[in-house]
Amino acid sequence: MRGVLLAMVVMAAPARAVDFAINVGALEVVLLPVAHGGFYPYLGVSAAVPLGHDVTFIGSISYEWSFDQQHGGFVVVSTLDFLVGEHVGIDLNIAFIHDQPGLRFAEAEFYLGAGPGISLLFGKWTFSPFLNFFGGLRTASASLVPGLNVSRTF
Repeated sequence: MRGVLLAMVVMAAPARAVDFAINVGALEVVLLPVAHGGFYPYLGVSAAVPLGHDVTFIGSISYEWSFDQQHGGFVVVSTLDFLVGEHVGIDLNIAFIHDQPGLRFAEAEFYLGAGPGISLLFGKWTFSPFLNFFGGLRTASASLVPGLNVSRTF
């Protein structure tokens, strides 16, 4: 099914180049009820595919690590960016997170989340603050996750 959806996205996209970028950022996990869940800086890569006039699909994969919680893992994000001005886009993010203590994969937790963001475009640089809501897939946990992504397109 995923392959069919990806093929549809690629075939629907106009014949324009895919833009690749390096991403750095940081986020704060706010557990619900309200408690500190960790500060996570991250590093990743992304690809932006134009879907039509003023709409772009962005897929990314990153690795994040919380020095204060000693947890880390991979994050996969799909974003639809709707250009609403010459240098401003409104984002809809859907993310899947793998988070584990140290190297103990058997203790990993998985989260699925979504939320809005804004992209501020400055040439090859993009600054994207976001706020996502996540729910645990193996536990009944929930969190709000504000963050900032900075990307440099090549």
